[in-house]
Amino acid sequence: MSKMLKKQRKNIQKCLKHLSQLFKEECVISDMPTHFILLGNAGHANAIGRADVIEALPPLPCQFKLFFPPNKQFSILYTAELCGDVVSFLSNKRIKTHLVYPAFIENDLDLTDLHQTLSPPGLKIVEDIVTPAMEEELMTFFLKEIEETTNSTNDLKKRATLHYGYRFDYSTNLVNLSEPLDQPIPEILEPVLALLEPCISIVPDQLTVNVYQPGQGIPKHVDTHSVFKREIISLSLGSDVVMDFKQPLTGELRPVLVPARSLTVMSGESRYLWHHGIACRKSDGLDDVTVRGLRVSLTFRECTDESCKCRFPSQCDSQNYGKPLFEPVTAQDAAYLEQQYVTQVYEEIAEHFSHTRHSPWPGVTSFINTLPAHAIVADVGCGNGKYLGARSDVYMLGNDNSTNLIDICRERGHEVFVCNALRVPIRRGTCDGVLCIAMLHHLTTEQRRVAVLQNLVHLLRPGGRGLVTVWAQDQYRDVQDETDCVRPCPTQTSSGEGVGRRHFDSQDVFVDWQKQLVGEGIAESKKYYRYYHVFAEGELEGLFSQVLDVQLEKVTYEKANYFAVFRRQ
Repeated sequence: MSKMLKKQRKNIQKCLKHLSQLFKEECVISDMPTHFILLGNAGHANAIGRADVIEALPPLPCQFKLFFPPNKQFSILYTAELCGDVVSFLSNKRIKTHLVYPAFIENDLDLTDLHQTLSPPGLKIVEDIVTPAMEEELMTFFLKEIEETTNSTNDLKKRATLHYGYRFDYSTNLVNLSEPLDQPIPEILEPVLALLEPCISIVPDQLTVNVYQPGQGIPKHVDTHSVFKREIISLSLGSDVVMDFKQPLTGELRPVLVPARSLTVMSGESRYLWHHGIACRKSDGLDDVTVRGLRVSLTFRECTDESCKCRFPSQCDSQNYGKPLFEPVTAQDAAYLEQQYVTQVYEEIAEHFSHTRHSPWPGVTSFINTLPAHAIVADVGCGNGKYLGARSDVYMLGNDNSTNLIDICRERGHEVFVCNALRVPIRRGTCDGVLCIAMLHHLTTEQRRVAVLQNLVHLLRPGGRGLVTVWAQDQYRDVQDETDCVRPCPTQTSSGEGVGRRHFDSQDVFVDWQKQLVGEGIAESKKYYRYYHVFAEGELEGLFSQVLDVQLEKVTYEKANYFAVFRRQ
């Protein structure tokens, strides 16, 4: 197989993997023409748009649609009729500077609900919640109100607004509950509120009406937590629009199509964490190009004077605004945080992360060399498996919560499986040694850290030994002059398992990872954030004091990490 064919095959397989995740089914290539064509290396991540692809296509005898998954290096072409010459036409063709890798997809993909799948968690779009007649009546009413009432403002870059119940102050994102307006929510909306009732859990007492001329938008923001209750709901009238959602901790962007006459319900993460806004432009491109028309947005809220107790304090004005993170109060909170900011991040950065994790630590290698020949060793949180081949005379079994990291291990021929460190399916008392390298600090509560340590001990036979390493909060304990310490960026290999020495003002923090986007002519990167609990001096010993049947042999400090060696009694 030629080098070019190998590159094409690898690109298509990678795209299929992302497709399978999007559609939650295994996607495969077809040798025969189908209605769905994968265009590898021709996506938004390649700086390629709809117009670029259309220009490169041959004349098509039927209607077609293009779909661009956000931040991916491929697009999907749907043709109403079978067009067998498209793949051969695009083979060896470049779009901009990118060589396109086309292939027919065997699966019958359902593109209609895919935007909902790609929406931020907690976001719901209910289409056609009102009829065209109701839409016309409401738009006529509020446009007339804009012209006649003094309760309108036009200071938001010429975007006209109306307020009912309470005035929403855009300069502070607050309402003054002590100063209700004379104008309650208009009676004309009573039939609409009846239609909304099955979709929402709030009782709206505040309404903001925005009138958007084509080209107008609104900056990305989060509605203030402490002022409004659980949900923010918006009725969109007059024109389709694309609303952009941004995850502030990871920088992830998710554009969502909001059709005319639809209801947008923001709850949970989409309400309290993700920033939402509308770009200032006259057309939107998601599947198809949509030219914006006059649009009226009705945003309903229920006001409150109670403090917010949500799970997202980094965006919350009630909970120590600006602190790096929080201590989850329930097991569900903890599992959610670890899934979003540990497991999912490593799924995204697995390949890039693996490229920076190739040199074993001398301290870990030294410990492995103390284990007896023919020992059975479990590496819990094995990552890319760099320690699994450390010795040929021991049997090493690895596991990790990241499927993509485990796939890398399998490609290297290691014995591995996917599991959570809290539930390792290995029989108790069967291992001569266990490793837990740079994993324990990703657990969000003390209870879960102790539980993992207890699991490690249970895996060992009596007399078996284990090693745990964690990041230290004091990253400069062994450095005489901090100003002389090199601080590599997250993509560089540092002297330790971490990403270089840092200052940590808090023990519960987000640590960034910068991933370069791969592709011809691309010089961009994307930043991800991983959760870490960095350890104070003596804290690791305190955890082991809560573990049964264990003898802690020693805890040492080495290059911004703590090493703990223990033995099962």
